[in-house]
Amino acid sequence: MDAPGASNNAYGTLLNHSPNEPKYKFSGQHYVNHGEEDQMEIFGYRRNHVKTVLTWLLVIGTAGFLHLLFFWKPEWRLYMMFSRCSLNIATCVLLKDEYGQQFVSRIEILDYRSAKKTKSSDAEEGFELIESAPFVVPGGKGNFVPAATIKCFECCRATYWWNEVIHGFEKAQGLGDDVPVEYFLEQQGLSKDEQTKRRRLFGENSISVEVEPVFRIMIKEALNPFYIFQAFSVTVWFIDGYVYYAGAIVLISTVSIALTVHETRTQQKALRDRVHDVEVVQIMRSDGSVETVEGSCLVPGDIIIIPPHGCTMVCDAALIAGNCIVNESALTGESVPVTKTPLNSDQENEIFKIRAQARHILFSGTRVLQTRFYGNELVKAVVIRTGFMTSKGELVRSIMFPAPVDFQFYRHTYMFVGVLAAVAGCGLVYSVSLRIYRQEELKQIIIRSLDLITIAVPPALPAALTVGIVFAQRRLKQSKVFCMSPKTINISGTTNLICFDKTGTLTEDGLDFKGVVPAEDGRFDQMLESVVSLDRGPLILSMTTCHSLTLINGELSGDPLDLIMFKATGWTLEEPHTEDTSKFDLLVPTLVKPRKRHAEEEEPDEVGIVREFPFTSSLQRMSVIVKQLHVQTFQYFCKGAPEKILTLCRPETIPPDFYSKLESFTRKGDRVIALAWKDLGNVRFLKIHKLKREELEIDLHFLGFLLMENRLKPDTTQVIGVLKKAGLRPVMVTGDNIQTAISVARECGIVGLTEDIQIVTADQQKMNWAWTADMTAEDRKMLSKELARGHPDDKIHLAVAGSSFENIRKFHPEGLKKLLLEGAIFARMSPFEKEMLIDCFKDEGFFVAMCGDGANDCGALKSAHTGISLSESEAAAAAPFTYTKGSIRCVPEIIREGRAALVTSFGIFKYIACYSLTQFVSCLLLYWVKTNLADWQFLYIDMFELTILSITFGRTGAYKRIVKDPPPSSLMAFVPIFSLVMHLIIVITAQVVAFLLVQQKDWFKPRDVVLLELNATDPHHEYRSYENYTVFTVSTFQYIWLALAFAKGPPYRRLILTNAFFMATVVFFCCFDTFLTLWPTEPIKALFQLYPPEDFNFRGTIIGIAVVNLLCSLLLEIFCVDYVIFKKGGKHVKWIRSSTYLGDIEAAIRSKIDTQWWTHIEISPSKPLLATGPPSRESQAGIVGGDALIEPSPSFTSNMGGGVTMGAAAVPYLEESPVFPPDLGQQLNLLEAGVYLEPGAEFADEERSNEDRSEVIPLLDPPPLSLSRGHSREPDLMDGNHYVSGDSFLRIAESEGLLPADQLDGEESRPVGPSAGFVHPRSTSDEGAGLYQPDVKYT
Repeated sequence: MDAPGASNNAYGTLLNHSPNEPKYKFSGQHYVNHGEEDQMEIFGYRRNHVKTVLTWLLVIGTAGFLHLLFFWKPEWRLYMMFSRCSLNIATCVLLKDEYGQQFVSRIEILDYRSAKKTKSSDAEEGFELIESAPFVVPGGKGNFVPAATIKCFECCRATYWWNEVIHGFEKAQGLGDDVPVEYFLEQQGLSKDEQTKRRRLFGENSISVEVEPVFRIMIKEALNPFYIFQAFSVTVWFIDGYVYYAGAIVLISTVSIALTVHETRTQQKALRDRVHDVEVVQIMRSDGSVETVEGSCLVPGDIIIIPPHGCTMVCDAALIAGNCIVNESALTGESVPVTKTPLNSDQENEIFKIRAQARHILFSGTRVLQTRFYGNELVKAVVIRTGFMTSKGELVRSIMFPAPVDFQFYRHTYMFVGVLAAVAGCGLVYSVSLRIYRQEELKQIIIRSLDLITIAVPPALPAALTVGIVFAQRRLKQSKVFCMSPKTINISGTTNLICFDKTGTLTEDGLDFKGVVPAEDGRFDQMLESVVSLDRGPLILSMTTCHSLTLINGELSGDPLDLIMFKATGWTLEEPHTEDTSKFDLLVPTLVKPRKRHAEEEEPDEVGIVREFPFTSSLQRMSVIVKQLHVQTFQYFCKGAPEKILTLCRPETIPPDFYSKLESFTRKGDRVIALAWKDLGNVRFLKIHKLKREELEIDLHFLGFLLMENRLKPDTTQVIGVLKKAGLRPVMVTGDNIQTAISVARECGIVGLTEDIQIVTADQQKMNWAWTADMTAEDRKMLSKELARGHPDDKIHLAVAGSSFENIRKFHPEGLKKLLLEGAIFARMSPFEKEMLIDCFKDEGFFVAMCGDGANDCGALKSAHTGISLSESEAAAAAPFTYTKGSIRCVPEIIREGRAALVTSFGIFKYIACYSLTQFVSCLLLYWVKTNLADWQFLYIDMFELTILSITFGRTGAYKRIVKDPPPSSLMAFVPIFSLVMHLIIVITAQVVAFLLVQQKDWFKPRDVVLLELNATDPHHEYRSYENYTVFTVSTFQYIWLALAFAKGPPYRRLILTNAFFMATVVFFCCFDTFLTLWPTEPIKALFQLYPPEDFNFRGTIIGIAVVNLLCSLLLEIFCVDYVIFKKGGKHVKWIRSSTYLGDIEAAIRSKIDTQWWTHIEISPSKPLLATGPPSRESQAGIVGGDALIEPSPSFTSNMGGGVTMGAAAVPYLEESPVFPPDLGQQLNLLEAGVYLEPGAEFADEERSNEDRSEVIPLLDPPPLSLSRGHSREPDLMDGNHYVSGDSFLRIAESEGLLPADQLDGEESRPVGPSAGFVHPRSTSDEGAGLYQPDVKYT
C-alpha cells in the first residue's frame, strides 16, 4: 500500500486534495479511476450555440472537409462547438489518459421515462417505477440508495455515474474495495425489483464484442486519411488524363479496403466467439426462494448457487459458503486446480480487497470443477462485479482498447511526411509561377500544380512500411511465435534490456523432491532423501496434511509443490462420503493415511484435515488443523517461507545454524520450505472453526526444512549467453526467495561466476547495501583485483526484494537510479511491483522486453515495449508475442526478426522518400520544357518497379546472430538525413547532366518541333520529346539503384543475394530498362510515348550515366554511410548515432545521479571491506552488553534525500521479527547462532515492537568467530579476500573511531581481529575489548 500522501510514480505527481474539495480533484483538475491503471483526466463541456453556428458555416465553406476532420479528431469538434464548464452542468466530457489519447463521451440523464423502456418481467413493475425511485446508486460500504435520476456516460465499455457525495464521476464497477467482509456474510439475496434497479446502472452481465456491419467498416476505412489522399490524387489524375494509372490505383485501393474489411470482421468474430459465454444460473431471492435465470441478468449483490458438477463463471463472485475446486488456466495459464474457500466470520471486521481476498473469489471465465459442502448446505457466492468490470471483462477491454504504440520511428515518419509536404509546397510555387509566366490556362495551372503534390507526398508510404513487418510476422509464425500486435515487431528490434520471470520461464515448471532436513531439540539431523519409511510423527504428518490437494475424477490435483511433497510420503488421499463422518463428529473433506506395507497389516489410522488456511502471497505460508483417528487432540501444521516460519516458532526449537543451513541450500538453487507444528490440546470442534489464524500461529515447534530442486530449462543458459554476448542486459524479476534467485542467476549466467552481487534493502528512511558471500575464495580474489583496477561497476550487480524496491521507488530517487543502472535480480516481486519496475526502466529510456509465463506477469507483459508470453491463456493474450513451446529461445529470435523488420522499414522508408523526390525532380525538369511523364511511364514506374521492388525488398531474412551494435531507430538523426540528402544530390546530378547533355547535341530538336513533325493533335504524341526520353530512361535505373543501396544485409539482415525474388526482380528490371533505352520497338515506343534519338552513342551514354550513378549510390551507402559514419563515427561521436545504445542510456542515468549524494560511498576505501561480518540495519556493529562496538562512519551514510547505510551483510530475511528478551546472555547466544539485533533495540517498547521493529538478519556465512562471555577466537583468514594497505587501514580505523594499541607496520601484512589490539574508545571493559571484525586480511 502507498504511504499516505505519497505520489504514485505510475501516474505522475498528484497534489493532495483538501477535505472540502472534490475527492478526485488535483491542482484544478478532475480525475476518474484515480490511482488505477486506467486513470484519466476529465473535463466538462457544454454546447455554445454561437460557436456551433460559426462552425457549421465553416463546414459548408470547406465543402464538408472540416466535418471530415471532426471524424478523425472528435475532440476538435468539442473545442469548436462547446465551451468548458464544471462537471456538474456539463453535457459532454473529454477524457485524457496517461498515453495522451483523448475520448469524447456524451452525458445522459436517465429518469423514469428511460427506466420504463427497460425490460421488466411483468406490467406491475413498470407501474411501480412511477411511484418509487426507479434507480439505485452505490452509497458506500456495499449499500445502495434510491435515486430518481442518474447522470452517466460510457467510455471504453465502462459506465461512469455522477456521485454527488464526491462531486465527480465514478466508475460503476460493482462491490468495490470499500465493503466490509461482514456485508457479504449477511447477504440474503435480492428481490426482482432491486435486481432490475441495479441492472439499470450496471447494465447486462455480458461481455459483448460487436461485429460491425460490412458497410460501416468499409466507410470507416475509406475515410482513413490515406485513402482520402488517394481519392484526391485519383481525381487529379483522371482530370489530367492519366486514365490507366488512376484506374490501377482505384483497383488496388478497392482490393486493399476489401481485404481490410475482411480481416477486421474476422478478428472481431474471433474475439466475440472467444469471450462469449452463455450460462444459466441459479440465484437466491430475498425471500429464500431459488430461481433459475440467464447469466446476463446478474447484478452485483445477487447470490448465486454453484452446482455440484461445476460451471463456467460468468461474473466475479465472493464465495460465502462451501468450497470450490477451480481451474483458472484461462486467466493464469496454469492448469493446476485451485481450491477456493469461503469468507468466514473471522474476517468480518476486515475490509474486502479483491487482491487480498483472491482465495475467496471465483473469477469470471474460470471453470468450477467441483464443489464441497457440509451436509445439505448450498455452495453460495455473492456477485461482486459483472460484464466488462470483471477480471475477464477488463482483459477484453485491454484487447479492444490497447495502449498506443509510442515509437520514435513512427513519430518521425509523420514528421518526414511533413517535410515532403513542405518540399511539395515549394514545387507548387515553382510550378504556378512558371505557368503564370508562360500565360497558360488557369485549369492547366491548377491541375499540373496539384499533380506535383501527389508526386512529392507518396500515398503508398503507409502500405510500404508494413512490408518488412508482414514478412517478419510470417517467419515468426513458422517458428511458433504468434504476434498479436504487428507494429510491436519493429519495436522489439530496439530491445536492450530483457526482464525474465524465473519459475516456468528460466526454470522448469515442475520441482523434484530432494529431501527433508529434520530438526529436533534445537538441532538439525542429517538430510533424508526418502521419507517413505519415516516413523509416524509431526514431520511426516506435516508433509501429508499441510496442502490443498484434492481428487478430481479420481486424479490427485493441486499445487505442484504439494503434489511432489505428498507423493514423496507414499501416503494416500481419500475424500469420504457422508456416511464416513461419524468417525470425526463432522464432515471431513479430505482424509490421508499411509499405505499398507503388508497385506496382513491392520488398516492404518486415518488423519482428517479439519480446517485449512490457504496460502497467501502476503503471509507466504499456509496451514491446516488436523485430527487423528483415536487421538483426542487437534494438531496445527504450518509450512511456508523459512524467514516467515522462523518468526512463529519458539526460539529454543530453532537450531543455531538455521541460517547457515538455509544459505547452503538456497545458494544451490534449492527451493526451501520450512515446516512447523503444535498440539492444540483438548479443544472443542466448534471452537476450532472460530479460532483466528493469528491465535494459532504462535509458539510453534520448528520441524525442519523441506527441499525441492528447481532445474533450469535446457536452453536457458545458452540463450542468456547469446543475449549478454550481444550486449543486451538480462534481468531476473521473480516472486521467489532472493537467495534462490541469486543462485539461479549465477547458474544461468545473468550474473557471472566472478561477478559480485550487493543485496539492497530499504525502508522509508534509509537504504542498506551488503555484499553477498556466495563466491569462492579464488573468485573473490579475482574480483578484488578487478576492483583494484578501478572498474567496480563492471563487476557489481544489485539484488533487491519487492518490499525494498517499493520503498526505494517512493522515497529514494537517487537509490532508484543506481538500482535501475546495476540491478540484476528483483526478488519477491508482486505482479504490481513487476509492472512498476518495467515502467521505471521505460522512464529512464530503456527499451524493455518482458518474458513470462502466467497471469502474474500480465501487467508487466502489457507494460513492456515487447511482451513475450510463454502461455496460451486468455490473460497472456494481452502480450504482443506468444510462444507455444514454453522456452526463452524465442527471445533472441524475436529480437533478430525485430531488428530485420526495423532495418527493412528504414530502408523502405528511405526508398519511398527518394522515389518520390526522384520523380518530383523528373517532373520539375520536364515542366521547364512544357511536358511531363506519360501515363504509361508513371504506370510502369509506380505499379511495376516501385511496387514489386518494395514487396520483394522485405523478403530478406534476419541475420543469424545478434550483434552488439543496435540498429538505427531514429529517422530524424544525422545518418539517415545525410544519406537521403546525398542520394538526392546524386539523383539530381545524374538527371540534370543527362537533361543538359541531350540539349547540346547537334541532332537535338525542341519539343514543339517534335510535336509538329509527329502530329500535334494526336494525344499519343503529347509527351514525346528528347528530354522526356532522357529523363525517363535515366530515372528508371535510379529506382533500381536506390532499392539496391537501401536493401541492407548483415549485420541485421542476411545477404541480399539470399533474397532470390528481389535479385530476380532487379535483374529483370535492369534488362528491361536497358531494352527501353537501347532497343525499344515501335509498339513500346507508342505505349510509353518514347522519342529516342537515332544516335546510338547517346543511348549508350545514358547507360554510362546510369552505371556511374549505381557506383556512386553503392559507395555512398555501403562505405560512407554504413561503415565510416554509422559504424566508426557513431562509436566516438554520440550525435552522429541514429541507434539507441545501452551504454548511452546508462551514461545518461549516471549523469543524472547526484554525485554529492554518492561521493562518500563511491570513493570509500571501506567498500571492499563489506564482504562478510555481522549484519545490522544501522552499521557493521557487533553487540556486547547492548553497546555498538563500531560506530557508523560518515562515509557510510548520506542524509541527502534519504540516508544510505552500507551494512556488512544487511540481508533482511524477515519482514517481521520475534520479540527477543534483551537479556545479555540470550543476546550473546543469538550472536553465536548467527542472529544479530540492532544496537540498543528495546523490544519491550510496545510501540517500537509494533511499528518500527528491527529486522533479525541472518549471516550469509557462518560467523568467523564465536562471541560469548569471556571467550573469543581468531578469525578464519582463509575466507578473507580483500586487501588494503596498512596506511589505508589506519585511515579507516581512525574514521571508524578505532584506536591502535600499537603501531601497525604498513609494509607488513597481519590479521586484524579481536586479538589484533584495536579497541573502541568507548569500550573499557574486558567484554568491550573483544572486538568483532570481518575475517579480512590487510596488506
